[in-house]
Amino acid sequence: MNIIKKKTYVVLLYSIVGFLVLANHLHAAIAAWSSYPQENTPICTVPEQQSSPQITSDGAGGAIIAWEDRRNIHYDIFTQRIDAQGNILWEKGGIPVCAAPENQIKPRLIADGAGGAIITWHDIRNGTDNADVYAQRIDAQGKPQWTLNGVTLCNEANAQNSPIITTDGAGGAIIIWQDYRTNYADLYAQRINNKGDILWANNGVLVCGVSGAQGNPVVINDGVGGAIFAWQDFRRNYADIYAQRIDGSSKILWDKYGVPVSTAVGHENFPVITGNGAEGAIIAWVDTRNGNNDVYAQQMDGNGVAQWRENGIPVCTSKGNQNLPVIASDNAGGALLAWWDMRSKEFDIYAQHVDLTGKPLWKDNGQAICMEAGIQNYVTIASDGHGNMVLVWDDNRDQSFDVYAQFVDAKGVSKWKNNGIACCVAPDNQGYPSFILDDKGAAIITWQDCRDRDKSYWDIFAQKINSDGSLGE
Repeated sequence: MNIIKKKTYVVLLYSIVGFLVLANHLHAAIAAWSSYPQENTPICTVPEQQSSPQITSDGAGGAIIAWEDRRNIHYDIFTQRIDAQGNILWEKGGIPVCAAPENQIKPRLIADGAGGAIITWHDIRNGTDNADVYAQRIDAQGKPQWTLNGVTLCNEANAQNSPIITTDGAGGAIIIWQDYRTNYADLYAQRINNKGDILWANNGVLVCGVSGAQGNPVVINDGVGGAIFAWQDFRRNYADIYAQRIDGSSKILWDKYGVPVSTAVGHENFPVITGNGAEGAIIAWVDTRNGNNDVYAQQMDGNGVAQWRENGIPVCTSKGNQNLPVIASDNAGGALLAWWDMRSKEFDIYAQHVDLTGKPLWKDNGQAICMEAGIQNYVTIASDGHGNMVLVWDDNRDQSFDVYAQFVDAKGVSKWKNNGIACCVAPDNQGYPSFILDDKGAAIITWQDCRDRDKSYWDIFAQKINSDGSLGE
């Protein structure tokens, strides 16, 4: 081989090696999700505790995650964005949404429709007995768009807490919270636009102010700029479920103090809500009318009129207790539901599909989704828009709590591995998962994680599971 040919060969060889190295780095940047449930993607692992993660879509196949963060001694709100390939897009460890004095907790967020998110939280910068409600918008680049440390939604006397958020359909948000300004637990709401302007009355609009306590509010947008709320109501001697609708101008549309969803004997509590696609809502709850915890549901039309049996239809009245249902629309006027179930004397996961007439479509008292040994609980739900759903839950079949998931089709058939796919089986406990589905049916899941045994606190991790049950990209 002559010198010229040898040099050409060496140059070509180095070029190929360089290309392969570059391609490997590009692949690592393009496909960051792990394929192994022992690994997962760290969202925040800075010192001190990160907990209670919440998630929303970024509109581009990725997600925005917010959490409580104690790196600065007291709890603040931090957030991070991760793309569809699992790459962290904002500052490592997350960006501060609010780092005001004292604790900020219970973040809830929605997508802003422009790659960012609107986040609300419970804030005690003005003292524990005078907790307030704040909100902030973070753009697609991770930059806060409103007042430093958030816009005040309500700073009335006494405490306001547990804010819940939904979109207003125009890039802004509607938020409802429990309010003690009169020393009794009432419900107030506020609307804020994408610029951070308060659109309704200063310190909020009264949603329900009758005697007794109103709490555990949930909310869904009504599809036309307003919102529908449901809550647990103690205007009588025991808890009932009531609901209210408000339009985009803050006009109360149903009865002044809300319409009854269920006033059956016993306690009805822990409501959940989804839209019915026709300016109404389907609401489910835990119900004790039969002497133990069951699951019931009711559909309210756009005028606040109950559409199913008085005081709701039974979704599950099996022996043992059924707890903390979750709900999603089936996009056909009905609902998909799941809950943790003790009919076997251990917590398992069951589910049901109810059509627009209130008829259960699967087995009586629900379809078993996971009946593994140990405890399965804290189930969460999302619909793919075609009558199918994905469920994610805490699972201690192997003693410590892990994160598992299952895809259930419109007929109630579990399509992934029997009793679920392991999304995280790292050491120690993982818990309180929250997730979204993308337009391809893949789920991005986040949770609080204690895998680092040298720490005494939680971190935040995430994992992607594809529509076929595989992990990673």
